[in-house]
Amino acid sequence: MKKAIFIGSVLMAVVVLQAYAQCNKTHYFCTAALSKEEQAEFWNLNNQSQSAMFAKGEVYEMSFIAYKGYDYRLSVCTDIAEGGDKIQFEMLQDEVVRVKDEYGNTNIKKTKESIYKNAEDGLKQSITFTTDKTKKIYVKVNIPSSGTSKDKALGKTDNVCVGVLLEHKGAASLGF
Repeated sequence: MKKAIFIGSVLMAVVVLQAYAQCNKTHYFCTAALSKEEQAEFWNLNNQSQSAMFAKGEVYEMSFIAYKGYDYRLSVCTDIAEGGDKIQFEMLQDEVVRVKDEYGNTNIKKTKESIYKNAEDGLKQSITFTTDKTKKIYVKVNIPSSGTSKDKALGKTDNVCVGVLLEHKGAASLGF
């Protein structure tokens, strides 16, 4: 009996690991949504890129550090077959604000401020940006609730693969 439970546990672990392993390279396919001119540009793959499997309709949040002196291209994609909803994402950054409490004391509070929403930009799947200083950037991804995964193993489930591709290159220096 112990042997059967052990073997069953191992098989379940293998199935779960394989399901997550199916999506571990999805971010490499985000470049397919770029124009030929954008694909021809040279960008370095950033190791902060991520891919994973998520249930449809979920919201996924990740963060990365954007360093001063670099241009970044952020691309978000799923493996949803044609005809499904487009993916929506939002970029946020930390904002420090002063607030007064009920006693009139001023306190400092850290909040997240939205700096880009692709829903307000024609649902573009990528954005290019430069930061004025090194900062932590958050990416909130709304996984579409419709459409089916191109992966045959996930096609009959409510799961899809999501990739966030981050690329960088040295920013052009201007001035003296």
